[in-house]
Amino acid sequence: MHEDEGSTPDKLQARLDVIARSEPASGSGQADLGRLQADAAKAANVLIEFYGDAALERAKLIERRSPHSHFARMVTAEIGRRGRLPPRS
Repeated sequence: MHEDEGSTPDKLQARLDVIARSEPASGSGQADLGRLQADAAKAANVLIEFYGDAALERAKLIERRSPHSHFARMVTAEIGRRGRLPPRS
């Protein structure tokens, strides 16, 4: 995929937007944290689906562009926890 750093496919961006909109308001408790973690895992799956081995790099780019976003940091951490990704089929 040869895109410039600032672009993302429309389908990817739409999916990430839907997930990010579900981010709970701060201070809403432990249930919200669980939902936020689940949403971060979904976003990580989307990035892995689109970018494969480059998903971690893309997540870090998104995080750098949104430095105050806890959600972006969680997505990057989720991808990092998964380690080396299996080859795409």
